[in-house]
Amino acid sequence: MKILAFKIAKCTICLCLAAALGLGLFAAIWACIYRLPRTAPISVDMRSDKSGNSGNKGRALLICAALANNPHGFPGHCYIVWDRSSIERLEYAESDGFVPASASELIPSLYADVRGIMADHAVIGNTRSFDCIIVRLDEEAYQKARTVKERFLEDPSFHTGVRDCVAYVDEIAAIAKLKRPPRSFVYPLDYLARLKHMNSNIAPEACALARNGKQVD
Repeated sequence: MKILAFKIAKCTICLCLAAALGLGLFAAIWACIYRLPRTAPISVDMRSDKSGNSGNKGRALLICAALANNPHGFPGHCYIVWDRSSIERLEYAESDGFVPASASELIPSLYADVRGIMADHAVIGNTRSFDCIIVRLDEEAYQKARTVKERFLEDPSFHTGVRDCVAYVDEIAAIAKLKRPPRSFVYPLDYLARLKHMNSNIAPEACALARNGKQVD
């Protein structure tokens, strides 16, 4: 009986060590991969009249992703910067993102709904490994995009991988009529990279301006 108990204890210790090593290896790989430099931001023009002859200047917004505002940056964060057409001085712009009401609810949100809030000034602290796509919209589409925040406030349930920061920006991307990748259980930086890739053929002439950090007229 003592021998069996010893074997069980030994197996338990080995499993715990293997799990700890695996988790450590995952964390190390994650930390390296998601701290690599991002590709340059791109700009897409989704206005109905791109010529400007009709006086349709429209409005612009940024769909952004970066490492999260914690020491490890895990798991990342997606958010919107409103009424901006460049990546300069974003700390002074209006920005928001959907997050759990408390950091302690992040783990429970993996398997259950928790209360979420719309965090203002989302760009503050969330700029490490920053990536974004600049989107020009007709005024009507821009105003419709603004209503997404109201819907998330009316139903503040947050569920990681289901109804989270990625889901929030994805609904705005849908209003902008962008091509969108799957949004369920995806890291924010991965979602943004795929979103950029799927829409990189739209208005390529504007991409050079975005790469240089210049405002898109």
